[in-house]
Amino acid sequence: VKMVNKKGIEFVINIFLVILGYSRLKFTKITSDKRQKTLFECLFEAFRYFQGIPREILFDNMKTVVDREKSTFKNVVINENFKYFAQDAGFEIITCRAYRPKTKGKVETLAKLVDRLKAYNGEFDTFEDLEKIIETFNYDINNEISQATNEKPFDRFEEEKEYLGTLPMMDLLLSYFFLQRMQVQLQSLSPVE
Repeated sequence: VKMVNKKGIEFVINIFLVILGYSRLKFTKITSDKRQKTLFECLFEAFRYFQGIPREILFDNMKTVVDREKSTFKNVVINENFKYFAQDAGFEIITCRAYRPKTKGKVETLAKLVDRLKAYNGEFDTFEDLEKIIETFNYDINNEISQATNEKPFDRFEEEKEYLGTLPMMDLLLSYFFLQRMQVQLQSLSPVE
């Protein structure tokens, strides 16, 4: 998605979205890339937001989850690193069936959310400002009546949260992205020869 700040500078962002099946409680986050470590970080933050982990998570067939070189139309192979993350977090990976839009229905809500986000063009200065807008936006959409349930996601979540798995040792999940980020930062501080 392209967003423009107050100075007319264009920001190209990605939107990460998780929707819980029963309550329709949403967690949104913006990112500047689509790398696997970024996906791990977003999932980590979603689990903290929900204060638990769903037993199953349905994923689109994105390359950070699916090993496309080893997959066929009928036999999807999960990326090994992602498989380890899922095992450590305690959820089962379910992938969308190709060309079956019904399996992605809840996540297709993203298109509507993107349209609503465009109203914030010209309302921010920095990426951090945009992150704060998204945080408020996320709160607002979870407080609105869902078309699917005729209830607020926050209200339905009260019933759903007891079915979420307990959070694992979060340090274990942090290791999937935090150490990599620190290594990159340290490399940028090293003198160039």
